[in-house]
Amino acid sequence: MANWERAIDDFERKVRTNIVKIHARTAFAMRDSVVDGSPTTGAPGQPVDLSTLKNSWQLTFPSPLLARLVTSLAYAEGIENGVGPHGPITLRSTVGGFQSVKMTRLGVQKVADEAVREVVRI
Repeated sequence: MANWERAIDDFERKVRTNIVKIHARTAFAMRDSVVDGSPTTGAPGQPVDLSTLKNSWQLTFPSPLLARLVTSLAYAEGIENGVGPHGPITLRSTVGGFQSVKMTRLGVQKVADEAVREVVRI
């Protein structure tokens, strides 16, 4: 019976470890999608002029299963939505585009599925 209990404990540890790994991989992939774009989510990434907006995105882990991706730049929302204080914005950058956060959020399940496959190799 001790072998069975040990096997159960080992399995539980493996599952808990995998959950943390999957969460972290998902969070980093979501950051990469917002910042650089992703074929998985279809997000174009941040438009680049001086890279200020692109470099402003910060990923933090306040707790083991909580990730936050934020930027403090006031104009980030306008770039995301393609609308500035005077109306629609014309995209001049040849890199990135609008709606990266929205498209990344819509693609979170695909990103998580990919993370699961990478971690558990299914």
